[in-house]
Amino acid sequence: MSTPRLDPDRQTWMRAPETVAVMTALDVACPGGSRFVGGCVRNALLGEPVKDIDIATQLTPDETIAAAKAAGLKAVPTGKAHGTITVVCNRQPFEVTTLRRDVSTDGRRAVVTFTEDWAEDAQRRDFRLNALYADREGTIFDPTGGLQDVERRRFVFVGDPENRIREDYLRILRLFRFEAWYGGGDPDPAGLAAAARLKDGLHKLSAERVWAELKKLLAARDPRRALDHMARADILDLIVGVNGSLRVLGGIVDQDIQYGLAPDSLLRFAALADGGPERIRTMAAKLKMSNAETRRLQGAVDPSAREDVTKAFSDMAAAERAIMALGARAFEDQARLQAAGEVAPPPRDWTLLARFAREWEQPDFPVTGGDLILLGYEPGPMLGDALDELKAHWVAERFEPTKDELIARLKH
Repeated sequence: MSTPRLDPDRQTWMRAPETVAVMTALDVACPGGSRFVGGCVRNALLGEPVKDIDIATQLTPDETIAAAKAAGLKAVPTGKAHGTITVVCNRQPFEVTTLRRDVSTDGRRAVVTFTEDWAEDAQRRDFRLNALYADREGTIFDPTGGLQDVERRRFVFVGDPENRIREDYLRILRLFRFEAWYGGGDPDPAGLAAAARLKDGLHKLSAERVWAELKKLLAARDPRRALDHMARADILDLIVGVNGSLRVLGGIVDQDIQYGLAPDSLLRFAALADGGPERIRTMAAKLKMSNAETRRLQGAVDPSAREDVTKAFSDMAAAERAIMALGARAFEDQARLQAAGEVAPPPRDWTLLARFAREWEQPDFPVTGGDLILLGYEPGPMLGDALDELKAHWVAERFEPTKDELIARLKH
């Protein structure tokens, strides 16, 4: 059986002028000493889109910088200590990394030394599908046996799974992330078993790394199968607690697929967490989410207008009240989550509510604090309470009462 190869004429990323310029610059310094590696080769073989282009090279980081500058390209030492130089051509970045082997690892980071041996570099990579190399002509180099995993779309650890995981415990989550994005069946049994045995090592990782990896996993078109395997191995429980609500998340995924929506990691996390404000605050703090992410999630579970969100599916007045209370984004999130949580099909049609929320323009409340001061109110809590009471009445009456009618309520 002949070795598969990539046809540069069919791989637009390989023949792009920027790619050609970078590879030419590296080849001038070290002929034949640089190859494409990792995700770009993997995705090309799987027929998936190629986004980031990584290059492995026998050049040292300083030699890579010199080669780039000699060709008029920008070189940024983004990870020079670990061998990575970002070469930029026409604003497109290429990560160029010197071949490496591990000197020591502690489950979070590695101390590396540089090498010119492709097999040594391959042995320190996570999965066989990520340890495939290709030269400029498309010839594939497979030091670990990754080509046998292409047809099955299965991610198998390079060498002993437990050794690979102990080198970096984030590889547990990367296993499920790659399966969610590209997997074609059940994960490799040996890798899955090793991940389950060593799951406590996730506690050694920073919360930021765990959250970043989980967000990528949730952004897959349909991550349910991978998440189900995580739940069975009690790995999901370590991250979100009690294995989350795969049922509600499944409803959100079905909505995305049915309506052709881009996966929304935050909304999917809200479905998975399946809890109220306190649980969301706890999870946001545990995973060290950004303030913006935390606010979005809190809005998605804010109980202050839950009844109106429920009524909104058949009552536009309730929809307007809920939008006023929550804002359009949180209202849409809550409508989707409620529809996703429906047990009996068909789910309520949240799409009309989402469109209504986006198009609805909130009217301006006609009464100000200054108006009440003219009536004799003094600045303070009583004035604020009076404004809140008037606004609640105005919203309940679908924004129809005029300024004069609202003020008249205070005079009676």
